[in-house]
Amino acid sequence: MSLTLHTLPLTPAQEKAARRVNATMAVAPRLKPDGWRLRLGQRLMPIAAPALGRVGAMVLKRRGVRVSAVSLDARHPVRVRMLEPSLQPRALLLDFHGGGWVVGSAALNDRLTGHFAEAGFAVASVDYRLLDDVRQIWMPDAVEDCATALRWALHEGRDRFGVDQLFLMGESAGAHLAALALLRLRDEGEARLPPCIFVQGVFDLSGTPAVHAAGSETLLFDGPNLPRDLARLTPGLDEAGRRAPDLSPLHADLTGLPPALFVTGELDPFRDDSLLMAEAWGRHAAVDLLEVPTAPHGFQHFGAPTAALAQAFMRRWIDETAALEPVSVENP
Repeated sequence: MSLTLHTLPLTPAQEKAARRVNATMAVAPRLKPDGWRLRLGQRLMPIAAPALGRVGAMVLKRRGVRVSAVSLDARHPVRVRMLEPSLQPRALLLDFHGGGWVVGSAALNDRLTGHFAEAGFAVASVDYRLLDDVRQIWMPDAVEDCATALRWALHEGRDRFGVDQLFLMGESAGAHLAALALLRLRDEGEARLPPCIFVQGVFDLSGTPAVHAAGSETLLFDGPNLPRDLARLTPGLDEAGRRAPDLSPLHADLTGLPPALFVTGELDPFRDDSLLMAEAWGRHAAVDLLEVPTAPHGFQHFGAPTAALAQAFMRRWIDETAALEPVSVENP
């Protein structure tokens, strides 16, 4: 079909501000799946998430966004956090948060999803099961939760909000799960697959070339050990096993998929995941690829000006794809 490349334009002042954020990140501890900081975060998440959710709801209420929640009836109930604008929604966005498959929550994504709600979209953000070897929760469990949420959004969700259009969004691990959920519904025969936004997705659990080449200067992650850390997500599998299509969507059959926007950062060790996936996806559907200068993985969360600019680009892409009238909003 087609692949259209875009580069996010930055003024010299914006680039300088983004590099200052990167300089701070360069001296910060790196994320490690076997590190005490991550283990502490996993233990605190069930305690902190409800409180953070209440605080987020109060903040969003002052911005004209109403927050509620629903539990989807399935073999394993799936909790969905709803963000509704004050007026009739323009479309529904189904959001899968990031967090390396092991941390994160829908509420912790409020700052980003709230931006879309302020722009007139209803947002349904999914609390899928996080991977945990103690509780025996594995990748298929998270994919099942995301597929459940996507089925709901395609049918009951759109009716709930009175909208015709649905978009699927995922960041990092959430982008990976979104792609696998989409492929599962395609294989089930679902004909109304929604356009997708994949922000810094991870699409090959065996590691793309940039992952294997990541060095000690890599921001956010322990670069030299990144392939090993990815392997921890699928214990018992070798590199070939981790390339199975139901684990690594880069190696799946991508026929019959909808239009998509891929967003990648210049300094992201998973940059090749987006580049290769956009190229493969673009053989079957219209694809846009946005490259963000100076951006490390997770750049939307660290206060650089590139975050607001990328959010605005995504919003324009939705408006154009859905033929919606644009709405002006403040920077997130």
